[in-house]
Amino acid sequence: MFEIIWKTFIMFILTVAVIRTIGKSAIVQLTPYDLVAIVIIGTVAAEPLISTEIGPSILTLGVLTVMYLLFAQLTLHHVGNSLFLGKPTILIKKGEIVEDHLEKNHVSVSQLLATLRASGYPDVSKIDYAILEPIGQISIIPKPEITPLSAKDIGLELPYEGLPIAVIVDGQIQKHNLRIIDRDEQWLDQQLKKQNVQDTRRVLYAFKKENQEDLIISLRQPHKLPNEWI
Repeated sequence: MFEIIWKTFIMFILTVAVIRTIGKSAIVQLTPYDLVAIVIIGTVAAEPLISTEIGPSILTLGVLTVMYLLFAQLTLHHVGNSLFLGKPTILIKKGEIVEDHLEKNHVSVSQLLATLRASGYPDVSKIDYAILEPIGQISIIPKPEITPLSAKDIGLELPYEGLPIAVIVDGQIQKHNLRIIDRDEQWLDQQLKKQNVQDTRRVLYAFKKENQEDLIISLRQPHKLPNEWI
């Protein structure tokens, strides 16, 4: 029993480390070689849990990580990018579905329409281009006449608000983020008291924008709080 727990712990930590090493893009983009790497990593990581050898699995994960990083470097160049990732494919052009491209990429009309609806464009005739990207996502470019107007289009100048920086998440003070905005916990305590909040554990989420001094706070719902907090 102890051996199984030990192996599970070691392989779990090692697998997380490998995923962190190969980068966030492997999870977000899921290119063909990303998918292959993740499948193999999962298979190799599970092997010691049903066999007696852990050393070969660790070695395999090391080799796999090096291979993945090599492929990632190759895709930074034009030739490697075209070879391993492929090229974007136009699925809709000027409001017309390109049937040959759908068939070539094994995308059904129903799948395409579902993607358009999910993106807020149910009318194919109002799509200028729909492009199947190498990472498997479909980019949608609407025709100019239905493109939402921006403030600049109508001559408005909106004040810059900056990036919202979270300072409390689920009741926990984000000390690193406080340092980013050049504030401290004393400032945070003052801001909370200004809004009649005495305990950070009552705060579900609080953030500050770059050009605003006051916090924007979302409190926990009363029935989610322990009786001693109320």
